[in-house]
Amino acid sequence: MYLSRLTLADFRNYEQLEVSLGPGLFLFHGENAQGKTNLLEAVSMLATGTSFHASSDREVVSWSAPAHVAHLDGMLQRQEGQAQLEITLLDPSPALIPATVGSSSSARSIELPAHAPRKRYKVNGAPKRTVDFIGQMKVVMFAPTDLHLVDGAPEERRKFLDRALCQVRPLYSVALIKYRKLVTQRSALLKRVRENQEDPQMLNYLDEQLVQLANQIIYERVRMVKALNEQANQFQQAISGGREELRIIYHPSFQVDVDWNPLEAPGHYMEQLHAVRKKEIYQGVCLRGPHRDDLEFRVNGVNMLSYGSRGQQRTAALAAKLSELAFMHNTTGDQPILLLDDVFSELDAQRREYLLCQIASYQQVLLTATELEGFPDELARRFRRYRVSNGTLTVSEEY
Repeated sequence: MYLSRLTLADFRNYEQLEVSLGPGLFLFHGENAQGKTNLLEAVSMLATGTSFHASSDREVVSWSAPAHVAHLDGMLQRQEGQAQLEITLLDPSPALIPATVGSSSSARSIELPAHAPRKRYKVNGAPKRTVDFIGQMKVVMFAPTDLHLVDGAPEERRKFLDRALCQVRPLYSVALIKYRKLVTQRSALLKRVRENQEDPQMLNYLDEQLVQLANQIIYERVRMVKALNEQANQFQQAISGGREELRIIYHPSFQVDVDWNPLEAPGHYMEQLHAVRKKEIYQGVCLRGPHRDDLEFRVNGVNMLSYGSRGQQRTAALAAKLSELAFMHNTTGDQPILLLDDVFSELDAQRREYLLCQIASYQQVLLTATELEGFPDELARRFRRYRVSNGTLTVSEEY
């Protein structure tokens, strides 16, 4: 699986861009804040439908876009044939652009019909729903923040699972979107019950929906963690010279028994919800569910979050990301496109060399760097290099 062409219009700082790609290693280099990460963000959006570092989709639409619209277009080559992927994003009320001398700035906004979509998808020119678009292309993104997968916030570890599962299990994406909306609704209802504005029995309907959706999410997360553990320890041992063994442990906020079948599990989750209802009403928040799940990384039996050294934590994070690649490849039969956003500057020589050896055989790898040093000569000769400067790409022969 690989992109043969990427076209952007008014996306971030790319007013117009068309670049030919293909199988192999592509290095995009240049100074900070020139558009390197934006390029990888666009590729990632064509796979997942969302930005990996924007709080809102509207942020990716260029402030100067005259039509308030950003457009992404990628030509994908895969085993089942070629596919053209398109996303159109609309920002109806972009932020003010600071006024220049002798001019005035005013808010630019447009009126949209009620419920008009701000984001539209097409595959081979045909409009698609979100669920039918996500996963057409698979990517694995590796950014410096992923090196804090082990010692960071639980939310980041949940995102680690969700990004992969949404691409390989379309129904998981549907369940996750519904679940997040339901948690918001249920939390609001809990607060109203606490203020004696609603009858507690009103929670029963939402509880029934919550446990059904939670069951789907937990089931897929359990399966993915099991698959990760089939690979992660091999990577950990290889990077550590055989000194370390890694195990990834899934900690759902619901008590889960592996002997429960998918049909009976919701009943057990409902019992647990009822047991904490008074506490939930008192606090006004949902205390059980996949939105509170976590992962634990144990090296040689030791919890890396509490007791791991920085080196061990980074090795475990690297092993987890490489396991994610293997999981997606084994699940779909296609190698995902690998996106590496300036991670090599954050790794020591040993881990950098190991990662480079692992990615060298992948069908398509897009990576960014501020410096060209640090790459082995043999591998560097295989790079197709582009210099990125203020939203423009130029072929680079320097090394």
